[in-house]
Amino acid sequence: MPVISGISLFEVPERHILSQRIIINFGDFPALAEKTYAQIMKFAEANGLLFSGPPFVCYHNEDLENLDVELGFPTANLVDTGHGRLCGRTLPAGKVVSGIYQGPYEETDPLMMSIFEWISKNGYEQQGRIYNYYLNESRRSEDELLTEIVIPVE
Repeated sequence: MPVISGISLFEVPERHILSQRIIINFGDFPALAEKTYAQIMKFAEANGLLFSGPPFVCYHNEDLENLDVELGFPTANLVDTGHGRLCGRTLPAGKVVSGIYQGPYEETDPLMMSIFEWISKNGYEQQGRIYNYYLNESRRSEDELLTEIVIPVE
């Protein structure tokens, strides 16, 4: 498993995001993700917004046939979208546990399992969501892709 960082605990500040939440079948994820990120980028460009970090996906559940995912980008300020499924919102400050994986997106599960184990061994409890931040472009070779897995804890 090409983990390129240790698993670490961090305290993060309140963060703003611009995102869209959808229910999908996991098999449809690549095509829907590409479409959703394109819609968000189009909105940002039309409104003169710059993102403050890399794209992410938040997994709100584990049901692969009815997967509740939120795709988006961090923003410096809260964004009022004024319409539809695209929304700006604020993530609360708090503790997170994270690690960075290098390699294909679909092979990050061992790092996620290691993070779950770290959380349990260190007396924390997962707070429901799993965030994957895509730290470099998907046009790179699969061996070069960097994914940071971030899990809020208490």
